Amino acid sequence: MEFSPLSHLAIVFCLSAPFWHIALICRAAEHSIWRTICLLSCVAAAIVYCWFSVLTRFDTSWLGPAAAARPLLYLAIAAGLAFWGRYWILGTGVSQHLLIGLQLIRPVGMVFVLETTRGTIPPIFAHPAGWGDLAVGLTAAYVLYRYRRQAIPERWVLIVAILGLADFASAFFFGFTTADTPVQLFSHDAPNRVLNYPLGLIPLLLVPYAVVAHILSLAQLKKDREKAEIATKA
Repeated sequence: MEFSPLSHLAIVFCLSAPFWHIALICRAAEHSIWRTICLLSCVAAAIVYCWFSVLTRFDTSWLGPAAAARPLLYLAIAAGLAFWGRYWILGTGVSQHLLIGLQLIRPVGMVFVLETTRGTIPPIFAHPAGWGDLAVGLTAAYVLYRYRRQAIPERWVLIVAILGLADFASAFFFGFTTADTPVQLFSHDAPNRVLNYPLGLIPLLLVPYAVVAHILSLAQLKKDREKAEIATKA
């Protein structure tokens, strides 16, 4: 087995998180049954597709050097759709507790640190990505616990989003520069194999959805600001 059984277990355990998260958002936003079915179907299709493509090592050789950029492509698609339909998804409004709650799965990135001890993932990628994910997950847990009975302050919503997105930016940089691509700068003797099963489900599925959660959180923050301004003027 290329990767640790613990890595398989942790990633598969988190795999359905986007589905259940969007289901809870639909309920909180008071969506109609058809809008709920539409959103759940899209997320379920993304999960199945990513699972299949990683499990079968879907042939992307026709993409040439661009094959390693699949995580960035999936991220761009997910982020673009979420930004375009952010208010449609949020509906009547969703609690920041629920939106930030998705980040609780971020410590799954520690499997990268586990794998670097086995020599399967380069340390220069594994440590920033793994420990960064753990830091974001713990920050989200702290915020949710501290403000469990009250609204989460704007500054903490922004802190979680900034830390989360900065962590992903670092992970993508070291992911590309350690993989076997024209922009490889590190780990020439052992290129990064993070797109192999099951680790590939993190950059191809869990990362894009975590970014979607950040986008929705920031969009809800903007909605709350506008409501507060209207209330003040009234």
